[in-house]
Amino acid sequence: MCMFCAFSLSPGLPHEHEVVTVETLFSQDGVYPGGSIKVAFLLNILPGWHINGSEPTDPYLIASELFIEETEEAKVLDIYYPEPRTGHFSYSEAEIQIYEGEVVLAALIKIGEKVSVEEHLLDVSFLYQPCDSQSCMSPQTLDLKVGLPVVSTSQQTKEINTDIFSKIKFKEEKSP
Repeated sequence: MCMFCAFSLSPGLPHEHEVVTVETLFSQDGVYPGGSIKVAFLLNILPGWHINGSEPTDPYLIASELFIEETEEAKVLDIYYPEPRTGHFSYSEAEIQIYEGEVVLAALIKIGEKVSVEEHLLDVSFLYQPCDSQSCMSPQTLDLKVGLPVVSTSQQTKEINTDIFSKIKFKEEKSP
């Protein structure tokens, strides 16, 4: 299952929400109760724009951050942020850590033992501050509902999106 969060573009400067779109991808086509699943958040950042890394070097800049609401049914084991690139911009004297273009964030989610077999919705928010080479806009939040595909243990599952997930290394990995 794939989910898109996108907003339409208007003439002139893009609205802050239009700078980043997010697509979600899963590491497998289903997860058993008690198992774990990897969820990738494919960020597409408009050309000419960037967002701050997850640990900005300038105290006035807002970090890009993924927030996942934990429940009895789903716990976050780890969140992956890729290594940002660095650059100098007129709005800061410090070298800035940024993401631009296509960026993949990811989460490793543990499903509860007693979760019912159905799509389990996970509330996710992505906080970011859109910037161009001259200035930064106010921080923005994209709210997402991610449907985790929980399936019966009698149903066979398979790995998917291996081209993306093979590049992501979590600190704590549990077998599904």
